[in-house]
Amino acid sequence: MSFWLNKTNIKQVLSSRLFYKAFAGFWLTIVCIFLLLVLFTRLQGELLDNDPLHGRHLDSLKHLKRNIVRLVENKNRTLQEAVDHPRLSRHSMILLVHDNVDKTVSTENNDRNLNLSLLNDLGDQNTPSQIRTERYIAYGPLDISLNQDAYRLYQIRQLPRPMLFHSIRMLPAWMKLLAVFIPSVILSVFLTIYLITPLNTLSRSARRLAQGELNVRAPTNSQRKDEVGQLIHDFNFMADKLTHSIQAHKQLLADVSHELRTPLTRLNLANAMAQDTASDATQNYLARIEKESQCLDKMLADVLTLSRLEYTDHSLTIEPISLSSLLQELLLNAKFEAQQHNKTLSNNAIPDIELSCDAILLTSAIENITRNAIKYANTHIDFDIAQNAESLIICIKDDGQGVDDSALAELGNAFYRTDSARARQTGGIGLGLAIAKRALIAHHGDIQFTNHQPHGLTVTITLPL
Repeated sequence: MSFWLNKTNIKQVLSSRLFYKAFAGFWLTIVCIFLLLVLFTRLQGELLDNDPLHGRHLDSLKHLKRNIVRLVENKNRTLQEAVDHPRLSRHSMILLVHDNVDKTVSTENNDRNLNLSLLNDLGDQNTPSQIRTERYIAYGPLDISLNQDAYRLYQIRQLPRPMLFHSIRMLPAWMKLLAVFIPSVILSVFLTIYLITPLNTLSRSARRLAQGELNVRAPTNSQRKDEVGQLIHDFNFMADKLTHSIQAHKQLLADVSHELRTPLTRLNLANAMAQDTASDATQNYLARIEKESQCLDKMLADVLTLSRLEYTDHSLTIEPISLSSLLQELLLNAKFEAQQHNKTLSNNAIPDIELSCDAILLTSAIENITRNAIKYANTHIDFDIAQNAESLIICIKDDGQGVDDSALAELGNAFYRTDSARARQTGGIGLGLAIAKRALIAHHGDIQFTNHQPHGLTVTITLPL
């Protein structure tokens, strides 16, 4: 509770545009409910309700009855003269209801044209009640016999102004519920759409940004100045800064990798010259230097390749090529490499279809994935090729240890390596799968990593036809 009563929080809430919009929406709903109730009272016409009559009002009505009987029977006044008597009708009207409407008598001072027919419609109600309408209050009836005719006596008091809230209270329950339901639902829907739609759009943009779409931005509305609009503006500002930072990081990595190739080339040249004049004792050291230099050169080449693929404006050399031409030599080389490690690689028939792709880049991607499977398999690798109406699907399965489920989503990220079977002693720096993934994305394809039973990793490549 102390958190909400904090002065700083109260000031922040009171200065919030969204607070005033929600506040206005709440009171607009209340006003609409009230106006709809008023409309229903006008459409429904004049209503009435009643409560049992007791106390001084009942005593007053009985006293009025006695006076009317005295005037008519003892002083031989007519019924109209009796109900118009100044002393009796000074502060109220008198109504004598007969079953024959033509014999009904009322005070003639009905200058406000009160609708007294409502009392006629009550029929045989005999229990005295306090009957309320929008414009008057009637007390009665009391049975009274005058000139051998049976009447029902009402005493009526005009109200200075229509009782609006009383009319609303007399509405049927279903009308009251409808008056509350309609504005509440309509205004709640509009308010919800107004608040939730930009938040849903922002949420989708955040997910796409997290998935690597650095150019995605949430649509802005210059008319919106509340906290939601500010949140969208801050998100886009953050996305701009993040994109700039990532691109600067990638550019730095590419520039450093490129610049390192020049001294590496000189190192290789100096090493080759040294080997020509070196003694047998130093040849082993120079050979080791050459081997490590080649590994470093391969790493730099992979970094440069990945850097080029990560730029959206990287152009591909798209040409039509048959799938058998693309995969046949790759599979032959892969089977030979597997044999060298005492493993086997099997594949099904290659479909006779044609792809439009960058053959060198796509072959390199599939080869990276296949060699990765050979490296981590225990004894066998399956290379399955299938197609449907829209895509080509290649599944490469190994029977190795697989990957922890928590690490599957990280495969394909640059420089990511698992900690168990796929450890650093197997070689590489974690760029092979990253390059393959970027190459497939550049071809509008997809790559998925899953563990299969009883053990091993399955890499599924999907390419559009």
